[in-house]
Amino acid sequence: MRAYTKTILRDVGLLLHVPGVMALISLPVGFIFNEHYAISSFLWTAFISLGMGQLLYRLFRNASEEAHLRHAMLTVALSWGLIPLLGAIPFVLIASHLSVFPLTPQTVLEFQNPWNAVFESFSGFTSTGLSMALRSSELPRSLQWWRSFIEWIGSVGMIVLVLSVLEPSMDAYQLYYAEGRSKKIALTVKATVRKIWKIYLLYTVLSILLLCLVGMPWWEALNHAMTGIATGGFAVTDDSIGAYSPIVQLAVVPIMIVGSISFSAHYQLLAKRRLSALWRDAQHRALWLLLGLGTIVLLLENYWFQGSFLWVDTWFQWVSALGTCGFSTVKLQDWSPSAKLLLSVAMVFGAASGSTVGGLKLNRVVALYKGVLWHFRHMSLRSHQLMRYQLDGEVLQEAQARRRVGSAAVLAILWVGWLGLGVLVLLHVVQPQYTLIDVIFEAASALGSVGLSIGISEPDLPWVGKLILILFRAC
Repeated sequence: MRAYTKTILRDVGLLLHVPGVMALISLPVGFIFNEHYAISSFLWTAFISLGMGQLLYRLFRNASEEAHLRHAMLTVALSWGLIPLLGAIPFVLIASHLSVFPLTPQTVLEFQNPWNAVFESFSGFTSTGLSMALRSSELPRSLQWWRSFIEWIGSVGMIVLVLSVLEPSMDAYQLYYAEGRSKKIALTVKATVRKIWKIYLLYTVLSILLLCLVGMPWWEALNHAMTGIATGGFAVTDDSIGAYSPIVQLAVVPIMIVGSISFSAHYQLLAKRRLSALWRDAQHRALWLLLGLGTIVLLLENYWFQGSFLWVDTWFQWVSALGTCGFSTVKLQDWSPSAKLLLSVAMVFGAASGSTVGGLKLNRVVALYKGVLWHFRHMSLRSHQLMRYQLDGEVLQEAQARRRVGSAAVLAILWVGWLGLGVLVLLHVVQPQYTLIDVIFEAASALGSVGLSIGISEPDLPWVGKLILILFRAC
């Protein structure tokens, strides 16, 4: 076995401790709500997770190969593939235990199917929110908590969690970068991830207090605050946020917006009192512009097709789509095809890079927009004129500008190509009542780690459809 393979396996073993520790943290939920069957399920999860992690770590702890970025990316990919499989264990074990009781709800029984359990776990750890739960309110409190907890942890990232408390053998910045992050808000990566967690915890607590203040019961406030700030979308009610009054729905909107803003901007706001950090860079200006213009366009679309502006629902759903949160207040299958298409575009874009959102992210969208402008400006130049490339106040060399636009374009092409392939596959397996727009919507929701659903993601979806949606979220 090559030395770098041992290094990868050692750090994968370190990361596999995460679901085990999470399961141990979840044990009090079983005691508090007298769901003692959940205790053994969490213990088994901890035993398997920690056992596998310790085995890999101890077998290869003496590996000394210097790891490069490609090795860090392999470590992250393997970890993101294995950790959700371990996270599926409580779903299967709890559902299997409760299956012997005649009054067990069907929504719980569905998780005896490993495909449904793995689907739910991947949705949680990738902060997507698409769910196999038919009626979330009928799930045991232990599973409601587990869904919210894995989404809350997964949204920031297991790598960020591990880097904040442990010292992997690989270079910290390589792991940090391999998980899709690059900007530091402190001198070191370790200090950066600790500041991220402090900010994340602060906003989670404030979100819980806000939701309790507007009348949401404490258990529901706890879960919805966790999944809201994580821009995940798992709910503990059957109708998501549609189960609550308009006042509660409006209170959820700023929580979703806060989750859509980069941690760098939050740090500038909280630590240095710079309010301008919320709009100083191009991607945050684009965020506010899209939040405003998108809401107006969607209002007009809803008025055109439904004869009503649907003020609260329209604003809520646009913020949920652009912020890749996944909460809903209405049945989106009843909206017009054009409204679904607009929401699909928002889910493709996503919000600010460096936040908890999915999608392409607005820094890349802005780079592509700038690339188009630069192209047309370059065409209009005279022979003696020079092109000026500027982004976020920084003047770039031509090679730098081309490299930044090119990397965004490559990712966008891969993203759209993968979306098209997924739509093609899903069209062969979904129920005939779903249209092409419905399938595009569901695929964009999965690929963008959003969680809004037309109804395609449900327990009776063939395994091929579940697999393609799982792969979407793993990308």
